[in-house]
Amino acid sequence: MPTRNLICICVASIVSYACYNVSIKKQSYASQFAEVVDLVQKESLLERSDEELFDNAISGMMRGLDEHSAYYSGRAKEDFDNDLKQQFGGVGMYVDINPATERLTVMSPIPDSPVQRAGIQTGDIIDQIDGESTVGMSRQDAIEKMRGPIDTDVTVTFLRGEDAIQTNLTRQMIPIPSIRGDRRKADTTWNFNLEGHQRIGYIQILQFGEQTADEVKQVVSDLNKTTDALIIDLRNNTGGLMRAAIEISNLFLDGKYKIVETRRRGGVLENEFFSDKEFVYGMKKPVVVLVNRFSASASEIVSACLQDHGRAIVVGEQSWGKGTVQNIIPIDKGRGAIKLTIASYWRPSGENIDRRVSEARGGKEWGVRPNKGLAIEIDEEQLFNNMRMRNQRASLLAPDTKPNQNGNLVPKLTDDPVLKKAIEYLNKLLAPGAAA
Repeated sequence: MPTRNLICICVASIVSYACYNVSIKKQSYASQFAEVVDLVQKESLLERSDEELFDNAISGMMRGLDEHSAYYSGRAKEDFDNDLKQQFGGVGMYVDINPATERLTVMSPIPDSPVQRAGIQTGDIIDQIDGESTVGMSRQDAIEKMRGPIDTDVTVTFLRGEDAIQTNLTRQMIPIPSIRGDRRKADTTWNFNLEGHQRIGYIQILQFGEQTADEVKQVVSDLNKTTDALIIDLRNNTGGLMRAAIEISNLFLDGKYKIVETRRRGGVLENEFFSDKEFVYGMKKPVVVLVNRFSASASEIVSACLQDHGRAIVVGEQSWGKGTVQNIIPIDKGRGAIKLTIASYWRPSGENIDRRVSEARGGKEWGVRPNKGLAIEIDEEQLFNNMRMRNQRASLLAPDTKPNQNGNLVPKLTDDPVLKKAIEYLNKLLAPGAAA
């Protein structure tokens, strides 16, 4: 037999043997899994359907991979889809837990929502949802209880001082905004110029959804005609679609600059994303990006990109440090979906973003850090108050100097130390005679 044929037969035999071993192992695991399912169905005190057991098994496997991989089915998948599509069925208010009282509190009603029409105000405490006390309830659980199909009702009891206000709210389709300006005009549209600083534009990006890049492009294009500087607020923005972050970064770069790169398992380079020359905001106009401890993922792509290329300076706190990419993969004919971490992403400079990578090396260099002299420490109470301030300004249809019944005055920009620092920095650059 010729040597070449012998080698081919040997290689084929090895491959076949390896495939056989893999197949046997998979069959063994499948057999063990089936055995456990059968045991649970027969002996478990609580009866569960096959669908529930399947969902729980997949959820456990995904959670065991990393903190960002997940399985969605039923209501959870519907909520996840709505977030990306930027709409949901709900009552229309921003809520959070006030660290001073540890109570679920209205940050601000959304204009033209069931909550606003019911007269609910910033600072009202959410005491009960459909008769269930919110004491000890997480923010996420409360949100899920108040969301639901449109035209269905939920009864919410609010506390305002000594008064209890019980309201029956009919859910409607609530758009999830991608962006906000500094304050609303009387017609509910946004004013993207900072109050008292008309030369400075302000845009807050709340999330990176399917429509975000187009929304930002339109606003930035308009601001390029009316402002000499821009503040991009990415605080508390936990991310979203990487594609949106890449498209937004591109609005501020005038050539072929690396925006971000992704690497697969083992550090193998997967892709590099570059800007083109279709920038929208003038290259000589200064840009400031605001970040804090909850700015993550897509927020870090934008802020790291603009910082690395000297296109923007960063003010605030060190960001969260989420440097991984997740793909959304439908399964079971769309009944469910898995969010699977498939790659890591890296700054244009090649520096690491992911917190876990840095901590594994014993370091603290992750995410995006403010430029020298522009870091501001914020405690939990200040963080909550700053969020409430921004939400309250966003909920007002026109400036108002009278307090509401919770004693809340229209907050001033100077109440936000991070924004104040950014304004001071830009005013120095815009002052007559400032160095170019």
